[in-house]
Amino acid sequence: MGQFAVPAPPWLPGQVKDAINGTAATAEAQAATALDSIGIPPGRSDRVAGATAAGAGIGGAIGGAITAAPAAAVGAVVGGLVGGTLGGIAGAAVGTVVAVPVLGTVTSGVAGTAIGAAAGAVAGAVIAGAPAALVGAVVGGTVGAGFGAGVGVDQR
Repeated sequence: MGQFAVPAPPWLPGQVKDAINGTAATAEAQAATALDSIGIPPGRSDRVAGATAAGAGIGGAIGGAITAAPAAAVGAVVGGLVGGTLGGIAGAAVGTVVAVPVLGTVTSGVAGTAIGAAAGAVAGAVIAGAPAALVGAVVGGTVGAGFGAGVGVDQR
């Protein structure tokens, strides 16, 4: 985006990398075209569009990370408590003994509590973290785009 470039991580598939790059380039080009259409000189509009796109991307990533982490942590705790309770009740209703490697045997209530807590924690983290990440990314992206546009306008 603009002059901002980072190396792609080795685990990122080429098609995904190309899609991200293509989408960013299209958005940047559309912004430059819009700025050209209102009379901003083409070279300057390219710089403003690039800085705006880079600011939006960086701000969105930071905003999403900042809001997702605490929300996911709270969701994991609440989900773990709820899942552990429900899993323990369901496991106790079965009323048997379960063999666990390394530990030996535990009651089905204990096993149900552990499994329910783990599943609940994952579900809670996703349910709470994903919307928070989206909101944070939108807010951060908006702030970043504004900052980037301001920096881009100042470039000559």
